[in-house]
Amino acid sequence: MMLRRYTLLLLLLATGIAAQAQTVFSSLEDLWKYADDHNINIKAAKYEVDKTVYTKKQSYLAFLPQASASASFTDNTSLQTTLIPATIFGGPEGQYQPVQFGQKYIYAGGFTAQMDLVNLQTWFNVRIAKETEALNEASLSNTKKITYSQIAGQYYSYLLNKEAARVAELSASVADSVYQSVNNKFNEGTLSKQNVDVAQLNKERAEQTQITAGYQMRTSLNTLKGMLDLSVKDSIIVEGALQSNLSIEKNTPFAEDPSVRLAGYQAQLNLASYRAANANYLPTLSLIYNNTTQQNDNKYEPFESGGPKWYPASYWSLRASWTIFNGGLRWAQAGRNKLSYYEARSQYESSQKQSAINDENIRLSYQKAAASFTKAQDIMRLSFDNYQHVSDRYKNGIGAIDDRLSAFRDYLDYQNQYLNSLSDMLVQLYQVKIRQRSF
Repeated sequence: MMLRRYTLLLLLLATGIAAQAQTVFSSLEDLWKYADDHNINIKAAKYEVDKTVYTKKQSYLAFLPQASASASFTDNTSLQTTLIPATIFGGPEGQYQPVQFGQKYIYAGGFTAQMDLVNLQTWFNVRIAKETEALNEASLSNTKKITYSQIAGQYYSYLLNKEAARVAELSASVADSVYQSVNNKFNEGTLSKQNVDVAQLNKERAEQTQITAGYQMRTSLNTLKGMLDLSVKDSIIVEGALQSNLSIEKNTPFAEDPSVRLAGYQAQLNLASYRAANANYLPTLSLIYNNTTQQNDNKYEPFESGGPKWYPASYWSLRASWTIFNGGLRWAQAGRNKLSYYEARSQYESSQKQSAINDENIRLSYQKAAASFTKAQDIMRLSFDNYQHVSDRYKNGIGAIDDRLSAFRDYLDYQNQYLNSLSDMLVQLYQVKIRQRSF
């Protein structure tokens, strides 16, 4: 008795833990919101945006002066020997006296500061950093658009298969009832084996649709887990109803396409790179300050009081540099950047036109799919009504079993057409929802 209580307690605890681990998404918007913080592609795009913030700051910091300090210690283990005419020391003509200049130990320290007064390359680097930041932000928006579209596809695939399972379950129940009835009649000897086979075939088709829908629902959930950076062991619950009444008028406005914005910033970045390459032809003007001090000694006694004097040296310098010729590298680089800009600009202009065409096609495709779905829904309902009418005739003894089985088979065919139309409508639906959303 005690063991059964402990077992029951453990089961309750396990159920509670499993319930806590479940993540519930009540709508497509909930999935998108969760993906903003967890999808690996969106996170990677955000990191790229954050990195360009530091790149832009780095380009501005290039305007500040560059300062450096240095220190050195030299031990002249053997000083260089120089031959001096002996006459300098009162010696005879034609002879030389070897002399070593310098001292054994040299201590030196210095400070240098440099600031570019005129360097257009730095300004263009700032421009490139700004355009790169804008490009990465547009890339983040485009990544969100692509990811949202993938998530919407799996979300509606799950709801579609859920609807398919519901319809198939109803059909399987009816088909089983028909099969049992036909089989009983066959056992009584009033119907043929062919009638039983047709009834069983209809039953198997309905059950096959139900099984397929169930597995596809699980596949969609697993795919969603991957997009949300969840593990296969994590449990999620997706709620929501099929939406089939979204009104799309001919002039319904769509948001700016992130892919077009991305192409526009790519063109701007290539233009900035082209201008930066041309800036390499211009001179650079820099202000330099240097201050050094040095001590020479034949004894190793660094920084001792009373030792040799320190000899300072300092200067200010205004330095202009201009590379007149470097083998044509600047010309080649500028030429490549110019062509890259022309290419990016052409792609941007083309993407604008293509986006407008795509938007119009999305409107038309959704309107067509919605109208076709409405008709398929009506046809399936009428087909089921016709089956019930034929069944009533058969039950009243004024209809043939073949007519009843044929009517049910037609209903299954129209049911598949309904699911196909629903699938097409849902694909067009989430395309519309994506284009109506601002990123």
